[in-house]
Amino acid sequence: MFEKLLQSLSGAGIPDPEVAPTPDMVDAVSDLHRFEAAVCARKHALAAAVYQRCVDQAPADPDPVSAIDPWDTAEAELSAALTITGFGASALIDIGHNLITRLPNVWAAFARGDLDLYRVKIIVNATRNVAEEHLKEVERRILAAAVDGRAALTGRRLRGVVDKVIAQIDLAGLRSRREAATKGRHVWIGPGQDGMAELAGSLPAADAMFVSGRIGEMAKAVCAQDPRTFAARKADALIALTRGQSQLACECGREVCPIGGVSKVGRKALVHVIATHATVTGSSDQPGWLDGFGIVDADQVRDIAKDAIVRPLVDPDEKEATDSYTPSEQVQDYVRALWGSCMFPNCDVPAWECDLDHRDPYNHENPTAGGRTTAENLGPFCRKHHRGKTFGGWDLTKGADGSLSITSPHGKTYPVPETGPIPLLGGTEPDRPMPDTAPDPKQRTRIQQHEARARSERAQNEGDYEPPPF
Repeated sequence: MFEKLLQSLSGAGIPDPEVAPTPDMVDAVSDLHRFEAAVCARKHALAAAVYQRCVDQAPADPDPVSAIDPWDTAEAELSAALTITGFGASALIDIGHNLITRLPNVWAAFARGDLDLYRVKIIVNATRNVAEEHLKEVERRILAAAVDGRAALTGRRLRGVVDKVIAQIDLAGLRSRREAATKGRHVWIGPGQDGMAELAGSLPAADAMFVSGRIGEMAKAVCAQDPRTFAARKADALIALTRGQSQLACECGREVCPIGGVSKVGRKALVHVIATHATVTGSSDQPGWLDGFGIVDADQVRDIAKDAIVRPLVDPDEKEATDSYTPSEQVQDYVRALWGSCMFPNCDVPAWECDLDHRDPYNHENPTAGGRTTAENLGPFCRKHHRGKTFGGWDLTKGADGSLSITSPHGKTYPVPETGPIPLLGGTEPDRPMPDTAPDPKQRTRIQQHEARARSERAQNEGDYEPPPF
């Protein structure tokens, strides 16, 4: 049965990985992903129907002592049938029931394969507290932005769009969801494997970003010879904090450590919040945006702003391009606020943890010849995707309409959506033409562009890629 369903994906069936071209295999994986989503949608709908059947068959006047809740009945049946835990069966019913009763158009997109389960869960969980009278319009706008737009969204990008829509239509829903979640904050520690334990929890967004920022700064402040991975150093930094220590001991093992054996960090972790002046002063309840998290309501913005350094965010004048490789602080802040995270499709690394990449390679020998350091020519890329763009054959281009897209080494092109705090909070990216000094893109082939970029980055970093390049 399943083989016939798979064969129906295309006349030729699934490509043979031994001989099929890479683009064909990528297309097949995409088709299978949509197929998987369509099957998953029907599974959730039927789970919800099982629950509804249990409701319909329950006694109209149940005995309070012997009656079994219809939800428990459906959960037990599905748990046994699917060999999953009761928690898993309950989640299956919950998502299906919400889709069928509250978000029928989201379920339809799920059933078509336009949304996968991960994105469906984001939408369902984000809209739980939306008032019924607003739900239909919220659903319509979410689908228009997340599915019907130029680029499908996921992760933090999708959550940001969903929260923006809710804030526009049902601001009380955004606030009540945050208040309800805050009451449920918790930390859980349980047994793991191989002498390790698992740590999980749920914290208010600003507090969590402060914790992440602090342990990240401590982890980065040890010397370059420390043998631990960055992830391991962050774990050790968290333990150091719980022991009342504000510094992380370096484990380089050298008699003379350049940092004196302990990391040096500031007294307060750094987080970035973008908001309008009216929100900060209290004359508006428009939400703000927290780096590494996304949309936060106005009350959270004002709580953070009380003890924060507030700086204006100014759109840099493109005519004032610098010949320097390193952008000014004003340009850096604006570019990071414009994108919010790594520009690579569906990468959620926060913008302030990314490198700033020159789309047109910077010319170190003659800076005025091309690749100027301007807001229009810069964009945040995490280290992994920055390396892929510089050395791995990925090509970022700007279309005639100003939209950006990135092409893989195998010729597959993907749109780069604008989902940073500036567009999310109501603004849109200005239409900035390339500076007059920019070289005609026709003068270089794609291979020449990558060779120039690689030479430029290697010259700047002198073979060491550890410090963040721009």
